[in-house]
Amino acid sequence: MIDESYSDWFHRYTTNVLALTWCSATTTDDVLAAYGISPEITEPMRFLGGDIDMLIGRLGNGTIIMDYSLDSPTPRALPTLAKYGPCLSAAWCGDVPAIVSYYAQDGRVVEFDASDRDWYPDPDLASVEQWVATTPAGREIWDNRWDRAILITAEALLQAAIDEEWMRSTHVGVAFPE
Repeated sequence: MIDESYSDWFHRYTTNVLALTWCSATTTDDVLAAYGISPEITEPMRFLGGDIDMLIGRLGNGTIIMDYSLDSPTPRALPTLAKYGPCLSAAWCGDVPAIVSYYAQDGRVVEFDASDRDWYPDPDLASVEQWVATTPAGREIWDNRWDRAILITAEALLQAAIDEEWMRSTHVGVAFPE
């Protein structure tokens, strides 16, 4: 299970990432198609690569999408990506609420502020609490360390963890035209 040292390591690497999305049963091509991104504007890139808006990489049985731009199209693409399999998206930066969205084939299941679940839960607090309780992280970790709960849930979804080798590997970088 993900421990404190892994959570700290992960957050040090991802301090510039504004949103992370884990999509099961998807390929990089599936992600590009869902976003309407032409392969011509992509380039092979490592995690700590150049000036990009998005990094897409295979992980386990799906993909992870890292958004570096506030103008990310990820929220609009999630219903399409979820047709392949469940997707978990988490957006957090600075003083902005940590919004978690979980999509299944039929659409959005829940969306909520991870640090304050009773603030604007969608569709309602009972649904969010039920979903939280059924995740691999469980209610206690969501209550005490929501950032770790997100990682536990996401990595169970893809059946793989990001590690040093993944960080050093080449993925797909996207720079949106100005």
